[in-house]
Amino acid sequence: ACPIASDLEFIAVSSYQNSTTSSGVVQITRDLQYDITGRDLIIIEDILDSGNTLAYLRNHFINKGAKSITVVTLLDKPDRRAEHIKGVLETDYTGAVIPDEFVVGYGLDYDEKYRQLPFVGIVTPDAN
Repeated sequence: ACPIASDLEFIAVSSYQNSTTSSGVVQITRDLQYDITGRDLIIIEDILDSGNTLAYLRNHFINKGAKSITVVTLLDKPDRRAEHIKGVLETDYTGAVIPDEFVVGYGLDYDEKYRQLPFVGIVTPDAN
């Protein structure tokens, strides 16, 4: 239980469109339902890769009036960070830094597959 008053909300964002590489185009498929003006936000991210999606979300939330934004990620791939984001976009809390491999498991998927794995694994080119 969280000892402070808080709200929990989920959004859905995609930039992969059933591929192992980001398209670079961020799509919000389910946006926030509540007003965040003046609120302190914590973005809990599964994986930070190029940083394009997170940068897009930060700007989106700032434009919606967020007071502050803290970023927490389970997995971070700093070697994949887009050049224009390097040194500008960092996490506040990171579970693990991983190499530049496409990973699945613990909710991470490839084309809606492997999400249920109870571990994080690397997708090989012949995975179907």
